Amino acid sequence: MKIPERPPEEGQRLSALETLQLLDTPPEERFDRVTRLAAQLFDVPIALVSLVDKDRQWFKSCYGLGVKETARDISFCGHAILGADIFVVENALEDNRFTDNPLVTGHPNIRFYAGAPLEDRVGNRLGTLCLIDTRPRAFSTENRQNLRDLADLVEREFQFVELGAYYGERTRALNILNEIALDTEGTVTERIQRALAAACEFLSMNTGIVSHITGQAYTIQWHHEQGKPTLSNGMTLPLERTYCAILLQHSQLMAISHMARSPYNDHPCYKEFGLESYLATPIWMDGEIVGTVNFSSRLPKRPGFTETEKMFVNLLARWIADMAMQQQHSETLNKLVSNAPGMLYQFRLWPDSHSTFPYTSQGIQDIYGVTGEAAARDARPVFEKIHPDDLPAVAESIRRSAEQLTVWHHQYRIHGKDGSWRWVEGQANPETLTDGSILWHGYIMDISERHKTELLKSEFISTVSHELRTPLTSIAGSLGLILGGATGLLPEKTEKMLSIARRNTDQLRALIDDLLDIEKLASGKMQLHPSRQLLSAAVKAAIEEIRPYAGKSDISIHLDTSAPTLKAVFDPVRLKQALANLLSNAVKFSPEKSQIHVRVKQTRDQARIEVQDQGSGIPEHFRDRVFQRFAQADSSSTRAQEGTGLGLAVTRELMLAMNGEVGFESEPGKGTTFWMTLPVKRSGKEPPEPAT
Repeated sequence: MKIPERPPEEGQRLSALETLQLLDTPPEERFDRVTRLAAQLFDVPIALVSLVDKDRQWFKSCYGLGVKETARDISFCGHAILGADIFVVENALEDNRFTDNPLVTGHPNIRFYAGAPLEDRVGNRLGTLCLIDTRPRAFSTENRQNLRDLADLVEREFQFVELGAYYGERTRALNILNEIALDTEGTVTERIQRALAAACEFLSMNTGIVSHITGQAYTIQWHHEQGKPTLSNGMTLPLERTYCAILLQHSQLMAISHMARSPYNDHPCYKEFGLESYLATPIWMDGEIVGTVNFSSRLPKRPGFTETEKMFVNLLARWIADMAMQQQHSETLNKLVSNAPGMLYQFRLWPDSHSTFPYTSQGIQDIYGVTGEAAARDARPVFEKIHPDDLPAVAESIRRSAEQLTVWHHQYRIHGKDGSWRWVEGQANPETLTDGSILWHGYIMDISERHKTELLKSEFISTVSHELRTPLTSIAGSLGLILGGATGLLPEKTEKMLSIARRNTDQLRALIDDLLDIEKLASGKMQLHPSRQLLSAAVKAAIEEIRPYAGKSDISIHLDTSAPTLKAVFDPVRLKQALANLLSNAVKFSPEKSQIHVRVKQTRDQARIEVQDQGSGIPEHFRDRVFQRFAQADSSSTRAQEGTGLGLAVTRELMLAMNGEVGFESEPGKGTTFWMTLPVKRSGKEPPEPAT
């Protein structure tokens, strides 16, 4: 008897047989149908679908035979899988390979055998569809073709099994990855360690590691291991003692199912830890490998790693890279936020009018004495800290910002942790969410010391201004009388000197008026009388007041109103003052013989006035200070343009007092457009619209 040889690709063939997952499974009609037809077609007592395992042949379908397996060494099928053609033994008693074979000399008394090799999709011969008879017989070319046709049907069923297993495994892998991605509970560390546990279970591996590689140092960043713990997060090893050193040489996924049989069986990691199977892929961030995701086991991987398992690890590595990037960005942001003055926050106003702070920095406890967790549930504890006299104005400013989607900015008092009332300033940008909520992103900071300083400065300026106003009025009156001829005819040189003195006196009086206006606005003492009325009349009045000043430089002012009947809520005297400041500013910084365009239009529920000049634009470094008191782009003693630096500051305070806003858009070399907005509808605080 001749024992069948082993094919050269025996290891690969056995792995493919295991992957097929048919060994030791119950009978299936799809295979039994073929053996039943084969027995009838060829008139033989026995027909089998035989799978040749390492030491046995096991029968997936067995027609006419009462056993499920026999030893491989005495099998006919072991010979049949050595070639691609149908293997035929017409009379076993006359074949030296089988004359003394136990299956010939004893039950089932084989005399005739014909076996068609069964291959998988890549050509591995896994077994046979075979015919057995107890008497010798010939097997024609036609018989061979018919048997091959039936064998092809079995192979097709193998392919269905393979595809079913492939898509089943792939579906399971994608479901696990989906569950990992949707798991948002806990910290990044907790989420990644849960992901590694799920991956180890799916891959049937003992250990999963996310490493961080710096130079020649291999650090375990996160890990999961089954059984007795031997590793810890933060543990650092020399890179050359790990399999990752091999991975980094190739910079792509590496799968080793049996290290002892691989070219790397002399690696220090194998000698030290004895890990037989290893599946790993690099983690890429910003175009560089920063670590690895790797799975290992002390047992060989049988069958070898599938393409689905490799895909799973690659996709998992991408998710871990995203998580690590998020954690890195979060840590950087937290470091920046912890050093930022005051508090950074998100404030959300829901459609049902309840509000929360979804995010707050740690500064919320210093500002409000409230924890971030409490504010995230309900914003009321924060608003309870606001001074009762300031709360209505804060609420109104939030309402206006929500309705108009404009920047929220306010100063108000809060009850400090020491029991005193402290001044804070906040600013935030709103956005609309899909559910109708408004979400603001901004900051709040303690300005108590600054407020004290500004208050002292305002009181000082107010006092000095009041003390100067009376003598200046007297001086201006006297100069007017003298220049008017009350004291007789003046020498030409004296008249020129007195005219200069009078002009400077007028400028000083204007400065004092602006200072007093600023002080009144800041302290809330300025009386405003807003009402809903035509906007065009007030705009025209301001333009006519500035025309003589513009005419000195041959600058023309053009009014373009697309809404001549537009009405808004404002105080006509104060709007004229605010607009005159913008117009005089435009004239001051416009070249001679240029044009200034004034536009009046309606946007949403606001009236908008624009003043566009043809000047050189506002320097980038000065834009943040445009509306600050005494701010000037050129503050040198040799500046070309005169001015106190208070006009725009007064305009801003006036517009805020009228529930409006002021801003600008500027492009270097192409001029600047200042704009003002006013509410179109009454808020209920203004007197009724005058009858027309």
